[in-house]
Formats: sequence, C-alpha cells, structure tokens
Amino acid sequence: MDNLKYREKIRSPEEAIGLIHSSTRLTIPLCCGLPQTLISALIQQMDRLKDVELVSGLQISYPFLEEGLEDSFSYRTWQCSPPIKHLLPKGTVKYIPMRQGDAVGVFGKNGVWPVDGAMIQVSPPDNDGNMSLGVSIGHALPLARQAGLVIAEVNRRMPRVFGDSSIHVSQVDAIVESDRTLLNYNMKAQSGEKEIKIGNFVAELIPDGAYLQIGIGAIPEAVLVALRDKKGIGFFGMGVDGIVDLYELGAMEPIAGQENTPRVLVTETLGTEKIFNFIHENQLVRGYPIPRVINPREAGKLDRFVSIISAIEIDLFGQVNSETVAGKQISAIGGSFDFLEGAHFSPEGKSIIAMTSTTPDGKHSRIVSTLPLGSAVTIPRHCVNYVVTEYGVADLYGKTLAERGKALIAIAHPDFRDDLEKALREKRVGL
Repeated sequence: MDNLKYREKIRSPEEAIGLIHSSTRLTIPLCCGLPQTLISALIQQMDRLKDVELVSGLQISYPFLEEGLEDSFSYRTWQCSPPIKHLLPKGTVKYIPMRQGDAVGVFGKNGVWPVDGAMIQVSPPDNDGNMSLGVSIGHALPLARQAGLVIAEVNRRMPRVFGDSSIHVSQVDAIVESDRTLLNYNMKAQSGEKEIKIGNFVAELIPDGAYLQIGIGAIPEAVLVALRDKKGIGFFGMGVDGIVDLYELGAMEPIAGQENTPRVLVTETLGTEKIFNFIHENQLVRGYPIPRVINPREAGKLDRFVSIISAIEIDLFGQVNSETVAGKQISAIGGSFDFLEGAHFSPEGKSIIAMTSTTPDGKHSRIVSTLPLGSAVTIPRHCVNYVVTEYGVADLYGKTLAERGKALIAIAHPDFRDDLEKALREKRVGL
C-alpha cells in the first residue's frame, strides 16, 4: 500500500465533517458499525448543518435524533424500532415499508432517494490498501462505492472480515483515525421456559448441515442453545454471539461435502467482542454486501437453508404481522421476507415462524381469528410453512384454510382455543 496516499487523507473529525454541507443525504452503517467519532463530530456542527438526512436501518443508539437536533438531522429508514417510533408523527423519522434487501436499489445513484455521501467505519488498511467494514457491510459498502463523498473512520478495533467486505483507500475522501470500543449489543431478554420449549421444537426441524438465518432475542438465543448436539451448522445473514458457543461445542464441525466451505456468511454482525474477535481474519467467515446475502436468489442456492423469523401475531388463515401493534408501526420487514423466500427455493429448505403463544402479560393470544384493522401483513398466508409456539409445531404447507386454522389452534394457548375454534366455525362460509 502507498502509505503516503493514506496519510494525505487523514483529517481531524472536525475537518472531515467540514466537507459535509446542509441539505445532504448521507448513509451510515447499522448497529455495531456506527462510526461514533464521526457522528459526534457531525452533531457538534449542528449549528452549521441544516436538513441533513441520514439513511440506515436498525441502530443501537440514535444520538443524531436527540431532542434539539430536529432542524439539523432527520432519519430515513427501513427499520422503525421502538426507541424512535414516537418521532414518526413529527417527520424526524421517515419510515419506508420496504425489504432491507432493496436498500441499495432505493438509495443508490439511480434510486428513489440517492445518497450524496457516506460515513463509514472500517479496519486499518491491509498491505493492498483495503479497509474492511467488518461488523456492518450491508448497504454501507455498496452505497459508499457509489457516493460522491466518503468519510471513513479507521478504527483499530474493527475486525477484518474476508470476502467482499472492503473499500480501498483510493475510494475514500477523508480518513479519521480512532481507537475506541465498537458499540456492543448485549442480549437483555433472557430465555424462559416458553422460549426454551420453542427452541427445542425449532431445533427438531433443523437437520445437520443446515445454514441458518437467525435474529436476536430470547427465542433465537434458545434455538442456538438447543442446537448444541447438531453437526455442520452454518449461518447466513447475521453474526451473533451464540455462534461462537456453537463453534466451541463442535456443532459447526463440517459434515461430508462441507470441508472447504465457509460456515458463516454475513452482511451484519450484532453482538459483543465475543463475536467480533471470532469473525476477525477467520477463514470460516465471509462477509458480503446486502445484494449477496439478503437476497432470496442467493439464499436459495444453499442446501438446507432454514429461516427463523419472529412475529407479533398470526391469524387463522396464516397471515403474519411482524410490524404493527394496534395499527402503529413498532418494527419492520427487515430481511425476513427475503430469507423466507430463500428457504422456499433452497433444496430441503424450511421457513419457520417462531413466537410465544401469548403476549408477555399473557392477556392476549398471538394466534388471532383475524388480524386487527390497520395491521401490516408482513408475510402473506401462501408463504407460511412452519409456525412454532411453546405448544408445538403447525405445518401449514399444502393445507386448506380450515386445516390451517385447526393446526394453528392446536398450538395456541389453551385459554384461547375455545374462542379460536368458535371463530373458525363462523369463518366456514369463506373457507
């Protein structure tokens, strides 16, 4: 690498952010990849900057949306998480109901909302001048490659991931060096008896040699624990701390035919130093931009690809709502639909909707007769395969509407089954 070219681009945080103008649209990475030094410097220049629109998805923290910054910054996103949903009516958060896999198309140079610039966080350059986006490759890398202005926070603690995860020194306009702990995602929800039962049911559906798409939360954690006796397990989509435990237990040990294949293919990594250290220069791991991962055509190429998706509720026809409560947006589509379709096309693939049978307070069933008015249909009924609660597994594939209803009632909480059966009988005219 030409060290002179690298050094010539080093700026102070203030100088680097000085390259940004008002009325600019900037993309930033997700979650653990948020460039904290650059974001802090951006906020410090709030008096100079007006109408700057940031573009990204889920974040661990949203410092740029704090009270008093409304005139300077807004957020256009495909992931409306609970901490920011109250900003929807104000227009500070601009939620787009879209697949995460469409982010590059929507925000690319030929998209509906093309970005002007990118602020990214990367590893120090290798000998060839390539800097890895490490824990957050996703949309940030391909959009940075198209952006007119790229500011890179080069953090010595960012892991370097093999695959297509890097941007070259020549492709960035300014470099700000840092040495700070990456934002960590620490699991808060603990798996209880219900989640453990669900995890065990899900694990029974997963064969040796499967590639899993798995999210975050108590149920995914329980699933990972239940997989400890499997072999040849791989991961596709997101890296989480639980992967390291399965590796150490031998559950990722390749089966016949897998000897030379990476076991972890990620576009985002959400966790702590545990997973960050694991993915660093690990030949078992490959990192790729969104179009290579959150894409049903790519996931469908994998044998035994299993998608495990959470849900808020499902009706007796099989329609799934993963986004709204009482008609109000609290979550998003994310990559769920892409992964579900990928499982459909994968040889021996399976898609699984996993959820507790009731809301946390136990007062409401998550299997409902009809989705409430105003609910989002995140997954249409014809796409649903397995549904799992703590009461068992409902396989909806190939079933009539009446058969679907009966299968779902069988895994509903017993306190709600009579009402659901009555509702099903009343629906018979339309079945």
